[in-house]
Amino acid sequence: MVAKLHILFRNPLLPALFLLLWAGPAAAQFNPKKQAAKLEAVPDTLIKPAKPTTELKFELYSDAYDKYLRKLRSKQRNSYTFKPGLSITQVSFNNWQQGGDNSYSGLASLNFEHNYTAPVFSIKTVFDAKYGLMRTTGQTRKNVDYFNVSTTPSWNISERWKLSSSLIWRSQFSKSYDYPKDKPKVWKSSFMAPGTVEISGGFTYEPPSKKLNILLAPIAGKMTFVLNDSLARKGGLGVETGKKFKAEIGAQVRINYKTKFAKDKIEYITKLESFWNYTLPPSATWGNTLNFKFTNVVSAQLIVNMIYNDQITTPNAQEKRDEGRVPKPWDYLQIYQSVGFGLQFNIASKPHKPIQESTITRSRLKYKK
Repeated sequence: MVAKLHILFRNPLLPALFLLLWAGPAAAQFNPKKQAAKLEAVPDTLIKPAKPTTELKFELYSDAYDKYLRKLRSKQRNSYTFKPGLSITQVSFNNWQQGGDNSYSGLASLNFEHNYTAPVFSIKTVFDAKYGLMRTTGQTRKNVDYFNVSTTPSWNISERWKLSSSLIWRSQFSKSYDYPKDKPKVWKSSFMAPGTVEISGGFTYEPPSKKLNILLAPIAGKMTFVLNDSLARKGGLGVETGKKFKAEIGAQVRINYKTKFAKDKIEYITKLESFWNYTLPPSATWGNTLNFKFTNVVSAQLIVNMIYNDQITTPNAQEKRDEGRVPKPWDYLQIYQSVGFGLQFNIASKPHKPIQESTITRSRLKYKK
């Protein structure tokens, strides 16, 4: 038998045929359906590529764009109004039975207001000044002279309330005289004689309309200066005779209101400022201005200003003292009235649309790919 198999395997075709016949029954035992893995069990990464978890970003810094945004932010946060004015009045009499003196008067005014408004912090600065001269009976007299500088930084607490501080400086530009009848003129005051500086801290109420502004300062300091030796020795300017300086501590209230009506042709402005040092009656300054706008340049103005301070000697109070009487409170009330017709210019910054603070903080141009 072995010899027969040896003879059979000597031919190479016969072993191949034998292996083929032996593998036939074994292949019939392999089931592809049972041995193949299910499609759901195959990981998704083998079928399609996974999505990237992050996006590729490129950031390009632009110095020119950064300067543009900073300039735009500065224009948005800063606003100003500049109002110079000039009015002239003439009074002339010719064969007038009741009599009178020919007179000419001129009044120059200047009002400047600057506002810096940031998301949390703001500061308001106002400069208001008037200077007027009058020519009558061959003499030139000064009838108006004062300036008022105030600055108020504030920090927002809510929509209407702010934590604020204030600095106010008041005085006049040149010398003032009193002109008694049949007597030489008397020197009454000059620059910083008197002059006052008030510093206060408190709260400010301002509605969204911005027409009303109220400062309530429970802590305030007032300093009065008389920086001229002759006027200091004379006294009567709110400082003890012979002294040049006086300091007071108290409270301060300041109310500003501004509105327009008649299609913005009439503007009313009122300012009330009061200081109380807890021991003496409060002093107050109340100014009222009514502006009539006929054209962009031509206008009329009505001014009524009142000052009450019983520490300053007025002509009525001095007259009663000379007569041996005690002055009444209304003897210390000073009233100034003026009606003028002239030119007034209004120069103001243009409003700008607000821009996002996040964009301003870091100006970068972002591109996505």
